[in-house]
Amino acid sequence: MAVKIWDPVVIICHWTLVSAFFINYFILDPGGDIHQIAGYTALCAVVIRIAWSFFSPGFANVSHFSITPESIKSHLKHLRTRNIPLKSGHNPLGWLMIIATWTLFIALAVSGFMFEEIDMFFGNALLESLHAIFANVLYGIVIVHILAVVFVGWWGRIELIKPMITGKRNEK
Repeated sequence: MAVKIWDPVVIICHWTLVSAFFINYFILDPGGDIHQIAGYTALCAVVIRIAWSFFSPGFANVSHFSITPESIKSHLKHLRTRNIPLKSGHNPLGWLMIIATWTLFIALAVSGFMFEEIDMFFGNALLESLHAIFANVLYGIVIVHILAVVFVGWWGRIELIKPMITGKRNEK
């Protein structure tokens, strides 16, 4: 039997961010119209996902947000015993990753907007450097995220990738 983990809003927002980041970081030239559209689309996905965290009936709800010392200890205990709970969403470290990711997407959107749309900042080398730093830090976070998902999924004996595609996790 499958357990519902993520709803369509979470899945769509996640893959929208993945797509926007991938095409903007690896494919498109910085500053072009499509680059900007992808960036604003990512910002919209972050805003929708943040708003959804207050209304979601599932694990995406802020009621599941916990980065207390107790929740971190509990997660580390689950990792030590290689037994992550089947009916669980993000772990405390995952929530920290989400906050960092959302913050960087917002910083990228704001700095990109300022650089391209506010005449006073057009061509500003500092702002351009900050935008590039935000993008590179986000790239580093993406790599850590992917490695963590693969490792925790394997070590914790839990499906983490499938639920972000189908929304459901199979029972053990």
